[in-house]
Amino acid sequence: MSENKENVPKIRFPGFIDDWEQRVLGKMGDTFTGLSGKTKEDFGHGDAKFVTYVNVFSNAISNPNGVESVEIDNKQKQVKYGDVFFTTSSETPEEVGMSSVWLENSKNVYLNSFCFGYRPTVEFDPHYLAFMLRSSLIREKFMFLAQGVSRYNISKNKVMEMKVPVPKLNEQRKVGAFFASLDRLITLHQRKLNNLQNLKAGLLQKMFPKDGKDFPEVRFPEFTDAWKQRNLGEIYTERKERGYDSLQILSVSIHHGVSNEELDSDTLGKKVRRSADKSLYKHVHFGDLVLNMMRAWQGAIGVVKSEGMVSPAYITAIPSAELYPLFMDYCLRRDEAIIQMNNLSYGVTDFRKRLYWDSFINVLCRIPSVPEQQRITIFFSNLDHLITLHQRKLKHLQEQKKALLQQMFV
Repeated sequence: MSENKENVPKIRFPGFIDDWEQRVLGKMGDTFTGLSGKTKEDFGHGDAKFVTYVNVFSNAISNPNGVESVEIDNKQKQVKYGDVFFTTSSETPEEVGMSSVWLENSKNVYLNSFCFGYRPTVEFDPHYLAFMLRSSLIREKFMFLAQGVSRYNISKNKVMEMKVPVPKLNEQRKVGAFFASLDRLITLHQRKLNNLQNLKAGLLQKMFPKDGKDFPEVRFPEFTDAWKQRNLGEIYTERKERGYDSLQILSVSIHHGVSNEELDSDTLGKKVRRSADKSLYKHVHFGDLVLNMMRAWQGAIGVVKSEGMVSPAYITAIPSAELYPLFMDYCLRRDEAIIQMNNLSYGVTDFRKRLYWDSFINVLCRIPSVPEQQRITIFFSNLDHLITLHQRKLKHLQEQKKALLQQMFV
């Protein structure tokens, strides 16, 4: 821990006591430009590569696979191990000046034309440099330098005037190695999560019959009967029951189905405001199906897990005895069902598309016996639980990294 010194981080590895220096970037390295004099015909072929804007924007340490083809051009500046790339433009000030460090020794690799490069002339630990430039203190400095109205730009000269924290090299290496290790752990958990999500997506394809088939490819061995085709009008009846104030308010989203959380708009990235007038809200019970008629074509459908009430703009339906209700949470959120709902929705544009009850009941699905429905539901529910645990672990690691980036730099 620090001793309340201005040039010492709050959290520090033991054994280091020296103050950190604040040094000007432009006095510790030189800048260079990205690709120039190119047209779109020059890209997509050739024996050289260039580091893409997205690669720089997304990664503190550049992804060596985040490159694209271009012809070799000896007039262009090749990137080298330890070079730093900066984005120069973005739609928001928070995203301008994102940095990325190149840790490869490949030949004939250039930088894209929407970034500029920085080559240190003093010895830095490249991992330290990568994470220091992404720390909250440095990001605040970049936001302060952002200029623009609808699009924000940053001056290369202003960036070079920026002061950054520079500890002794051995401490740089310790800090850099720590964050590199934390990043590897985050990547490992992200990969595990992706594998589970891909497994679920694959099994949703194989454990439900494909179009025109009566049997799935993968099945629990105790079940052998053919699945029956039904339209939703045969297995659901519309519910029109008025809610009351003591009921929790539920919503249905594209990504999460029915929940009691106030939803983020899937397009606007902000909270969807619930109506203050609850007099027309609909009462729903466990197992009911809820459909957002304006977003059904994108998959905004789900099954109620606990009693509540929903917006009058939603369709609500009661399951028949032929259903294990939670099974439909998986059946109707598959691509095949969503495509049908899209085709049955009416509207001049996507924004105005609506799926009304009279059309909704014509959606076709295949269902097995209730015991098989229950077995499939339990299987996917357990898989969902495992996915949720991995998501929580990943989020915890990401939040831990964010906090440490705030406290381990000055």
